[in-house]
Amino acid sequence: MHRRNFLYLANTFFLGLSGLNILNAKDLKIDFGGIKIGYLPITDHLLVIAKALKKTNFTPIKFSSWSDLSEALRAKSIDGAFILTPLALKLVSQKVKIKAILAAHRNGSALIVKKGLIQQDNKPDISLLKGLKIAIPSRFSTHYLLLADFLSQGNLTPNDVKLIDMSPPEMVSALKNKSIDGFIVAEPFGIAAQTYNIGDIFILSKDIIPNHICCLLTFHTEVLQNQKPIITAITKDFLETALFIQKEPQKAAEISTQFLGQRPPLIQNLLLQDDRVIYRNLAITQEDIARTISDMQKYKIENLQQNFEDFVDSSFIHNAFYKD
Repeated sequence: MHRRNFLYLANTFFLGLSGLNILNAKDLKIDFGGIKIGYLPITDHLLVIAKALKKTNFTPIKFSSWSDLSEALRAKSIDGAFILTPLALKLVSQKVKIKAILAAHRNGSALIVKKGLIQQDNKPDISLLKGLKIAIPSRFSTHYLLLADFLSQGNLTPNDVKLIDMSPPEMVSALKNKSIDGFIVAEPFGIAAQTYNIGDIFILSKDIIPNHICCLLTFHTEVLQNQKPIITAITKDFLETALFIQKEPQKAAEISTQFLGQRPPLIQNLLLQDDRVIYRNLAITQEDIARTISDMQKYKIENLQQNFEDFVDSSFIHNAFYKD
């Protein structure tokens, strides 16, 4: 099939998340059996609800930090993971043999600031961010790149703010305790801060770069080679789960509780907001990866030269889409 037609068809699908309990890399020597997929309790990874929704044949392993997840993936304690695009590219540059097979979602993050910074009915002024303590999940995160892009619109750079690396689940309480002035991270922490009147939305990530990628589903290449039928089945279930999330946000929110640990109304409210986080257009494009690599170079995160075909394997979406 012509590549353009394939991507068009594949991009009509949508995606989600799941969970177990928070583990460190050193704890993962236990043999749970089956394919082990790491994730964080964020709506970027909502596709893991496929475990409960469709009884998909994998074991979700929940992490509290990107550093723990990436080290577990590096050590092969897990077979695959929903992982930040820049972090996955960094691992590949360090000779970790993983490939991405689909985007976990698009959009899905927010820059949240302390109460009182934004005056009511006023458009937020980027200059207000100068000198603030802003938490990010990792220097190798889409969020860092999004923040850098946004700051550049106000003639600022990341050096004009005080960046603090922090695990996503800690950010809302840190803002409440005033140990930080703001954070940029995946949902549902942004909408939680907003809902509980802890912080205000400065800008949604979709308004910085519309329809951007953030997390990708990746697997070790040997797993993709040796477990093709299983990975294809998992991919199919994830794509169908993505459709379910869009069509049944209330039910998806209810299922998500066991994986995200958040109240269903909070997740439902998030899923009902136009394009705040979306689970469609999940085929990874060359433009997606080129933009990430370009920004990593621009903001001096990593000078990568990565071939698209060596990093992305689109065959599993194709096989899941067309396989009888």
